[in-house]
Amino acid sequence: MLSRFRDRANDLIRPVAEVIARAKVSPNTLTFIGLAVGLVAAIFFARGEQLLAGLTLLVAGFFDIIDGAVARVLRRETAFGGVLDSVVDRYVDFLIFIGIIYAFTSGGIAEASFMRGWGWAWGVLAIVGSFMVSYIRARAEAAGSGKLDVGVAERAERLLILAIGALVGYTQYAVVIIVILTHFTVLQRLFMARLRLS
Repeated sequence: MLSRFRDRANDLIRPVAEVIARAKVSPNTLTFIGLAVGLVAAIFFARGEQLLAGLTLLVAGFFDIIDGAVARVLRRETAFGGVLDSVVDRYVDFLIFIGIIYAFTSGGIAEASFMRGWGWAWGVLAIVGSFMVSYIRARAEAAGSGKLDVGVAERAERLLILAIGALVGYTQYAVVIIVILTHFTVLQRLFMARLRLS
């Protein structure tokens, strides 16, 4: 959903990207900074420091956006850069949910009442859903479906839901929302892939 606003966001981000480009910071360096910030967010989640985790997650999201913007400014967009960005995104997603699972099991973040000791399972379902949303897009596009960016839980939406949940102290409910929306998005993309590839 938020991908529809990407062009407008790019216009707003371009001045910042131009400043960073003049500082001669490479897009891949920004990608790895985003990975490091994502790791910090995961640590904050693991320690149950939800406010700091939410703020840090927003910073990680900024680096996820700015690396591509800097690449466009420098005219250094490459196929490998896109692959690297996707791989780092998956690692960040994994680290964050591992941090949350640890917090659930250690009591750093209180589980919702209906979880009853199964918070770790909700975290695993969130990981699976997040990875499958990305996987089905890559697989369908490779099979010739065209750009398959349909769905209500692309990565930007997932990060925003998780960041807002953490900022208000309700990470556990954000995880549940992500589980529901990611698996719904998988079904949306499967349906659309079937239509386009039939």
